[in-house]
Amino acid sequence: MTSLLDQAANLLLGASCPGCGAPGLSICHDCRSRLPSGVRPIVRPPGLGLPRAMACGDYADPLARLVVALKDDGAWQLADPLGALLARATSALAPGPDCVLVPMPSSPQAVRVRGYDHARALAKVCARRVGLPQRALLRKVRSAGDQVGLDRQSRLGAQAGTMVAEPGRCRVVVVDDVVTTGSTAAEAVRALRAAGHEVVGLAAICETPRRTSPIPIGLWSG
Repeated sequence: MTSLLDQAANLLLGASCPGCGAPGLSICHDCRSRLPSGVRPIVRPPGLGLPRAMACGDYADPLARLVVALKDDGAWQLADPLGALLARATSALAPGPDCVLVPMPSSPQAVRVRGYDHARALAKVCARRVGLPQRALLRKVRSAGDQVGLDRQSRLGAQAGTMVAEPGRCRVVVVDDVVTTGSTAAEAVRALRAAGHEVVGLAAICETPRRTSPIPIGLWSG
């Protein structure tokens, strides 16, 4: 019956699994079975100054396709399953009851183009699942520019000074969709610390494998 419904949805509505394109109304069974089931530490060079960080898995299909579909294709229904993965990574950090979740900020232009803020949507789902508040303490003040093909050091330079945070003394966990070189996360942590906050952790849905060569990925700012 499910297969017939999926076929009908594909025929009448053009609906398909955002992970593999199979006919259906949402994520297909095969793609769900291939989603990561655990968590692991995110390891980046100590010079970045990142706090303890956790992710659920690699930025690889079908998870990568799901993240892109939510971020760039308007697949709002994916905020819940992807937010659940983000909550798993957040819980692995064992944040205290006094912690606040802070989503990585999107640029105002990106939010206008997409029609919604995917990072805030993920943070809201994550916050509900882990029982902690979320606050948009970070905002972008300028663009980092095109970072396609840049190495880690060049990305760090491009990101420097792109964010500011509301002043305060919160204990925060930064939440994000993807960590690549760690340069965007490092800038978020810098801005929060400069504003007086204590950054106790970083949680992400997934991460790209560490590389020594430039990363030719244009979808992620780092």
